Amino acid sequence: MSQNSSPSASALIRRLLAEDAPPFALLRRRTPGRDHDHVELLIGGVREADRLADLPVGASPALALVPFRQIAERGFDVRDDGTPLSVLVADESYGLELAEVLAALPAHEVTVADLGFDVPDGEYADIVRRVIRDEIGQGEGANFVIRRTFRGEIPGFGRADALALFRRLLAGERG
Repeated sequence: MSQNSSPSASALIRRLLAEDAPPFALLRRRTPGRDHDHVELLIGGVREADRLADLPVGASPALALVPFRQIAERGFDVRDDGTPLSVLVADESYGLELAEVLAALPAHEVTVADLGFDVPDGEYADIVRRVIRDEIGQGEGANFVIRRTFRGEIPGFGRADALALFRRLLAGERG
């Protein structure tokens, strides 16, 4: 793994936009000891692990995408949706100035279409009323999560759209 500082942010972003771009992660972290005006770029291969104990520990930075189902390792019951435990192990790592990254990232407007909830408002209101009446009202509990998913589609979604959305997050981040 190399900790590099030579390529410019714009050269690296162009590389990420290429059709044959390798797996990557862009991170802005507010961590003690880290400059919060930097964006970290990790480039490397992605693999799956069965358990948290199987995640690599070593000189190379690694970014794990931990699904909710991993809580089963602690003995909790969980509904397993099959989402894998994935980890990007960086072959390359770059610390980039925030201002340079903002200038290099795509800034186009990303359009979201077909927006809506999976459960219509009236049906959701009925579910909430039933939970209040039958569960909370009968002393079965006081806190319930009633799932409702809001969905949309980005027509022709691609890497440039993902990077434009990341730019919006960076530009709008406060505190």
